[in-house]
Amino acid sequence: MKIVINATPLISLAIIDKLSLLDELFEEVYIPKVAFKGASRKGKRKAGVIAAWGENRTLNTIDAKAKVALELILDEGEAEVIVLAQEREADLVIIDEDKARKIARLNNLNVTGTIGILLEAKNQGKISQLKPLLDKLIAEGIYISEHLYNKALALSNEK
Repeated sequence: MKIVINATPLISLAIIDKLSLLDELFEEVYIPKVAFKGASRKGKRKAGVIAAWGENRTLNTIDAKAKVALELILDEGEAEVIVLAQEREADLVIIDEDKARKIARLNNLNVTGTIGILLEAKNQGKISQLKPLLDKLIAEGIYISEHLYNKALALSNEK
């Protein structure tokens, strides 16, 4: 399965030391150049880890016009994720921001986020518990709504 991932999920997975899940769950992982630069920029949390892990997975988009059009409503990284996913015929896009997820779906892309990746990892037995990972993300300043938190725990059969 081919995926394209945005900066926020990369950072979130790095914070909980679970970037390796992407390799365990998917055959091909692509990161748009802009998203990679944003996630691995000096001063960002876990920038060095992300840089080392993602360095050989970064790609530029080809269709500059499509990217510019999407930048009218999304930030540059989100626009690149969607365009790169279309160009690479990705099976899945990993984006956490609601607006970008909606636009990706309107472009006929399958979408999940950080929590979706963690749920899949739990379903496949690659992690034993979801709650400690969600709690660490929240403690590190990653916003997860109470509704989403509770829904994720219910889906993972945790309390």
